[in-house]
Amino acid sequence: MDVLPATIVLIAFAIVGGIVIFVVRRRIYSTPSKSTTYTLSELRKLRDEETITEEEYEQARESIIDQTL
Repeated sequence: MDVLPATIVLIAFAIVGGIVIFVVRRRIYSTPSKSTTYTLSELRKLRDEETITEEEYEQARESIIDQTL
């Protein structure tokens, strides 16, 4: 009779694990629903207001420039 509780726990872990894997895979392979896009002038404003750092500004600026090429 000691086997029954262990079996139930093992089955529960398998079900929960399967659900977690399903959700994670779904999020990984789904396309983003919203894309946040900034213009260079908006980025400059965020940098000037110190909302983003100089490093974040440079990374975002380079990303925008790369997308337009």
